Amino acid sequence: MSAWLRVLREGQRPRARLVCLPHAGGSASFFRPWLAHLPGDIDLLAVQYPGREERFNEAHIPCLATLAEHISQALLTLPALPLWLFGHSMGAALAYAVGAVLEAGGVGPDHVFVSAHAPPHRQPASDLHRQDDSALIADILRQDAQAADLWANPQLRTLFLPALRSDYQAIETWRPANLQPLTAPLDVLLARDDAEVSLEQARAWADLSRHTPDIRQFDGDHFYLKHQPRPVIDHLLQRTAYLQGDAR
Repeated sequence: MSAWLRVLREGQRPRARLVCLPHAGGSASFFRPWLAHLPGDIDLLAVQYPGREERFNEAHIPCLATLAEHISQALLTLPALPLWLFGHSMGAALAYAVGAVLEAGGVGPDHVFVSAHAPPHRQPASDLHRQDDSALIADILRQDAQAADLWANPQLRTLFLPALRSDYQAIETWRPANLQPLTAPLDVLLARDDAEVSLEQARAWADLSRHTPDIRQFDGDHFYLKHQPRPVIDHLLQRTAYLQGDAR
């Protein structure tokens, strides 16, 4: 298995494969709690970006297009299965980019879910990756106040800031000239109290899919996923017609 993919569960006879892409500064283990709520015949994998957890000593990649290429190549090595991509925040942009790369190669995903992020053509300009550590940390705490203890620890700041800054650079500098609508259905998830993406921005994802996106709002803020994995997973299963036992 590629270092880019962390296998959280791989069954004997899986019906589909769910691949999750974390937020800026995030790691594959963010999605481990989903195991308790996902049916046993769905394989669960999470993308592991370089520079964190078991890849801590690897160089960061501050380019979203390059990240998407590496992730796509890793997915191409897997046995054929229906593929669902789920990306949160920066991972949402990557889920779209990976889907586009795979579709260009003729092996696109079956469904793409983007969570808590504006589409690339509606993403506000920002340059936090160029600013000092305090500005970067302040932006994280604005989105996730529960992370205050982590960022208050000088040793942990030293460990995690380089990865965070690299991810911010990747998403803030990603301005693709050619945005192709996906053939796969693309659905949008967002939180009602998320200051990072508005409902209007969420609707603009319709420009990037040949299907009309379903937009589902959940209670909570930018990191609503932490508090309600079961409703989110139930929604994914409903949108892929899993609960009805129908193939899309």
